[in-house]
Amino acid sequence: MEEATFLTRFAKKVTIVHRRDVFRASKVMYERAANHEKIEIKTFKNVISWLSDENGLTGAVLEDSRDGSKENINCTGAFIAIGHKPITKFLDGQLEMDSSGYILHKENTMTSKEGVFAAGDVVDTRYRQAITAAGMGCQAAIDAEKWLESQH
Repeated sequence: MEEATFLTRFAKKVTIVHRRDVFRASKVMYERAANHEKIEIKTFKNVISWLSDENGLTGAVLEDSRDGSKENINCTGAFIAIGHKPITKFLDGQLEMDSSGYILHKENTMTSKEGVFAAGDVVDTRYRQAITAAGMGCQAAIDAEKWLESQH
């Protein structure tokens, strides 16, 4: 909901496509989005394909999960937000993680594997913002540089 509301600054219209009619957003964030004049919410829908031409994205085909009916919507951009679960399963057994799959830091931004650094959405369980991820990425770059220097 927060991202959709933010996108209204740049888009004429924002359509939220959601597979259910229940949202995990806070009540305040949901109401802010639901009441925004530029936001339309489509529930029980899944994007099953994207439409495009030689100029780029033109729309999407949505399928209603209740009856299988299909609907085309027009759009020239898409922002995919699918929750906050970190995509770290491929690292199972290689790095220490918490029970939710977030990578744990051992020292500064270094992980449990010496010479491997992690930053942003795979470690940030609290803020989950691009600006904090960028700052953390800078920290990890500095930590990696210092670690590399210490190896020679």
